Amino acid sequence: MPSSLRWAVRAAFVTAITALGAITAITIPGLSLVPFTFQVFGVFLAGGILPPKWAALSQIVYIGLGVLGAPIFAEGARGIAVFVGPFGGYLWAYPIAAWLMALLVHQRHGKLRLFIGMMFSLLLIYIGGMAGLMLIAKASLVHAFLEGVVPFVGWDVLKAVLAWPIIGQMHRWVGKQSEPDRLSA
Repeated sequence: MPSSLRWAVRAAFVTAITALGAITAITIPGLSLVPFTFQVFGVFLAGGILPPKWAALSQIVYIGLGVLGAPIFAEGARGIAVFVGPFGGYLWAYPIAAWLMALLVHQRHGKLRLFIGMMFSLLLIYIGGMAGLMLIAKASLVHAFLEGVVPFVGWDVLKAVLAWPIIGQMHRWVGKQSEPDRLSA
């Protein structure tokens, strides 16, 4: 199988994981209006196992499918209104976060580098989420931080801890799958 086709299949897999991560959306009234999901787990996988352009593309395709009407955003939401709504800022950040994380970890796969990449991508997602809350919902900086970041830090670090060994295993598996290409070159 050509290398580009392999990366496209892997990117599609990560797109599907991100979409499945939205199914488990839980909103906790009084804590945050932003739902708790596993979507960031998909962003971590994208940045951890795909090269930068494929990592970003996996998240662009995810967003595109949702904008075009697939019910794959949190709580089954879909359409452009979600992307330009108060929670859209998180979505805006997904491709950028995946791309930058992949830049950090794709060439050199170290455990510390991977953890730093996940935390950096998480920071970018939080900045995007806060920007959306501030621009669209007219939240203050403090309110956007308290509603859109604070409740999620522990949950998102847990997702990073869960993604960490999976990404490591994927690197080992993908490395073994790629050996025939290297031998035939």
